Amino acid sequence: MIMRVYFLFMACVAASCVVNAQDTLKAAPVVPLESNEEVNILYRHEACGGLTFHSNGWGVTFKSGKHVTGFIKRILDFEFISMSHPKEYRITNPYEGSNSFIYGKMNSVFLLRAGWGYQHMLFGKGERSGVEIRYNYYAGLDLGLAKPVFLDILENDPHNDSLRIVVTKQYDPADPGQTVDNIYGSSSFFTGFDKMKIYPGVYGKFAVSFEYAGWQKRIAAIETGVMADFFPDAIPMMAFNKAENFYFNFYISILWGGKW
Repeated sequence: MIMRVYFLFMACVAASCVVNAQDTLKAAPVVPLESNEEVNILYRHEACGGLTFHSNGWGVTFKSGKHVTGFIKRILDFEFISMSHPKEYRITNPYEGSNSFIYGKMNSVFLLRAGWGYQHMLFGKGERSGVEIRYNYYAGLDLGLAKPVFLDILENDPHNDSLRIVVTKQYDPADPGQTVDNIYGSSSFFTGFDKMKIYPGVYGKFAVSFEYAGWQKRIAAIETGVMADFFPDAIPMMAFNKAENFYFNFYISILWGGKW
């Protein structure tokens, strides 16, 4: 008996709601859209790229996203950045025609990242002039690329003791002939690519992004956060300093792209 009364009561409430909804629809005025009024549309896909600046270098970045829900996107993350050591210091010796070099630098290091993550919307843009705020996190694989540094070294001419010649050599801190005073300058950046070594690793990033584009189909955003890289085999970067397995940096990315 109680269950029958309960279902009868719920049926009456539902019927009342339907009648009220119909009355509201009949009473509501129809407002036509202006021809120049932009309708908010949820685009499923997006892609953007730009520049990344971090605590110890800079590079380029590319992201491709797809909506999982109206507020969450799955993001593919790709990045190629340079890495420098905090103790790097550029020197120029007083030799005619010489160029600058970083004494003690053993390898020029670059990181190639490929991973995926998610982007969660915190605050929607609302209007064309608004700003959408999101938080993002990514993880993936890392390739550390270490290119040996080559220098132009001043050595005595074996045929004439009164002359000195310039010889290009890979920097070796154990070589007594490669003291700071004997270095004429850095050689071509492209020298040494055939001796490059690869260090596999992993990375992770956490960031907050601000999307401020004035048009719905365009992307203009700033992303800022922290990133961490770990390599099982430490990458030697500077002589007389311990090679590091772990790198932690703050970064900011400037991004442009589109949606469809």
